[in-house]
Order: sequence, then C-alpha cells, then structure tokens
Amino acid sequence: MSRSRKLIVVLLLTGPIVAVFSAAGQPAQDEHEEFYKIVRTIKDILQGQNTEQARAGIAPGARLIWGAKFVDLGDVVTGKNTTCSLADTSFHGVMIQARTNETEDMGWVILKTRQSDTTNVRFHSVVFLKDSTGRYRIHHWHSGN
Repeated sequence: MSRSRKLIVVLLLTGPIVAVFSAAGQPAQDEHEEFYKIVRTIKDILQGQNTEQARAGIAPGARLIWGAKFVDLGDVVTGKNTTCSLADTSFHGVMIQARTNETEDMGWVILKTRQSDTTNVRFHSVVFLKDSTGRYRIHHWHSGN
C-alpha cells in the first residue's frame, strides 16, 4: 500500500473521532463510552483478540449470517463453531461507518475489510442494542464470506 493510501486510511479512521469532540472540550468518547466499547469489541472480533471479553459483548441468541449460513455468533467468536470465522489477521480495516438512533439505545456499524494484497474485500454490518444494564450488546452480524 502506498504511503498516500496509508495516510488516507488513517485519516478515514481517525477523522470521525476528532470531529466529535464536544464544545466543552471533553472528548465525545467520555460521553459515549458504551458506544466506543462496542466498536472496540467488533474490532477485537475481527482481529481474533480478547475472545472472552468480546463474547461478553454479544447478546444471548445473537446470530451471524455468513454467506448462506445462519449460525450462533457467540459460538463462532469462541471457536465452538469452526465452519466460519470472522477473525482474520490478514484483513485490514479500510472503512468504518457507525451510527446510533436519537435515544442511543441501538445502533449499527458497517465495516469494510480487505487483505493487504487487496484481492479479497469483505463488508460487515453489525447491529447492537442496549440491554437492561445500559451496555450495548451485538444482536446481529452480517458478513460477506
């Protein structure tokens, strides 16, 4: 990847974080801690890291659509289901779009990942909802295989 493309990727990933600082000078991350936690959980799942912690961010009964498969997301993340895997260290994130609704009790994240040689591109859409404790949990993940 050329140096200019790497810079564009870094700007795409960090620009939205810088842009959401509040007027009082406090980072929006302080105000939206749960949102940033769920985004970190999604990244951990894609990188195959912190699987037990990531599992805690997945709602009971959450499902994964992987091509023509409809499987339990928690089983895929913990390795109980090996017919598909979201973890792939050869993939690099190149796009993240995320949003919550006005009441911030649900939201979605769309990610685009590609291999470093750019031969394989995947899109992921993740839907998360707040549970009764106020913590976001992943309820649905749709991924290209």
